[in-house]
Amino acid sequence: MLSRQSAIFLIGGMLTIAAGRLFGLIELFIMGTALVTCVAVAIFIVTTQRPHIEIGRSTTPIEPEVGQTIQVGLSLLTSSRVPACDVYESLAEGSHIHIALAPLPAGQVARANYQLVAQQRGPLALGPSLVEVADPLGLSRRSKSLGRATDITIFPRSVAIDLPDPNTCQGELIDAIRRVIRYQPTSSEFQAIREYTSGDDPRRINWRASAKREDLVVNEYAREVNIDSYVALNTNPKAYSTEGFERAVSVAASLVRSIERPGDRVSQSLGVWFGGQSFQCTPGKESHEALKYLASISPNDNRSPLSIQREPGRIKVDIIITGKAQPSWVESTWKQLGSARIVVVVLCDETATPVALPPHWFVLSCRQLEQFAEDWKQLCIQTTVQSYEHIF
Repeated sequence: MLSRQSAIFLIGGMLTIAAGRLFGLIELFIMGTALVTCVAVAIFIVTTQRPHIEIGRSTTPIEPEVGQTIQVGLSLLTSSRVPACDVYESLAEGSHIHIALAPLPAGQVARANYQLVAQQRGPLALGPSLVEVADPLGLSRRSKSLGRATDITIFPRSVAIDLPDPNTCQGELIDAIRRVIRYQPTSSEFQAIREYTSGDDPRRINWRASAKREDLVVNEYAREVNIDSYVALNTNPKAYSTEGFERAVSVAASLVRSIERPGDRVSQSLGVWFGGQSFQCTPGKESHEALKYLASISPNDNRSPLSIQREPGRIKVDIIITGKAQPSWVESTWKQLGSARIVVVVLCDETATPVALPPHWFVLSCRQLEQFAEDWKQLCIQTTVQSYEHIF
């Protein structure tokens, strides 16, 4: 491809040759011929130079979130001698990264790095790249594609929060779970006695041991604690502003990522329902698939989940995420999830607690993601790991 400068050389050369012939000046004829020859030589140089480069990309972090800075590493392997050239890495919205490559012998690897900030969740294409060769005077250029684009996924922004676990957590939500546990069926295997606390089943009072003390004591039996947490995300566009929906997706992503956090957990399950798609999250593949789905989710008209089958014998904890309260949707979702006794409603576009929601439900506002994380800690925060029998 000829540059604007080469057009000037050609036009100037032709005019100079014409002037030399017209006035019989050999100097002008030679000058014009030299200008035209420069363009011809430039075209020859660019045409004969065929750089063969294989490009590879690596990204850090591997699973970037919105707002994070992505470090992209490029490796350019030459299979033939490469002259000085320019490499252009294509990015979103027509932008590109320019890399000036020095002359390299065959078999040499050149490395380059650049940064970009993840602006929005969803798929992001890095590349394809172009290598552009030019002559020393910049009269002619030739470009060639270097392989294909690399597709990565930008995941929703998340904050570090804990799933409710009565073995390792404290907070108002944990206290509610413990009150439910006291009335759960237990095995007949006696473990210990402890002081009576408000809410204990009177049938478990050990009257003989209490007679020897000043306070009542109750029997503690072995029990298996199974927490069945379920997250439901309202995707109705009428419930959200644009910013509110993004906050709701971030809250859902934070809860999914919490299943990956290390800790000595009780037997725990995290089910999720996002706009018509459900996942049963465990550390590894399932949680990753749920996060990928969240990365590309958009508001739709799905109202509430179909009836969800929950494992019997577990303590159900429902976390319902919405923008505006929409009590009818919240109630319908709660029933379809199995009418759990413990419910947390996260409102991403309202701050006041709707009167229509039951007063014993936990209601959190998420006008800012960091503030939501702080408020969640009041409900559930991981503390030092302790054995179950020392909790009650």
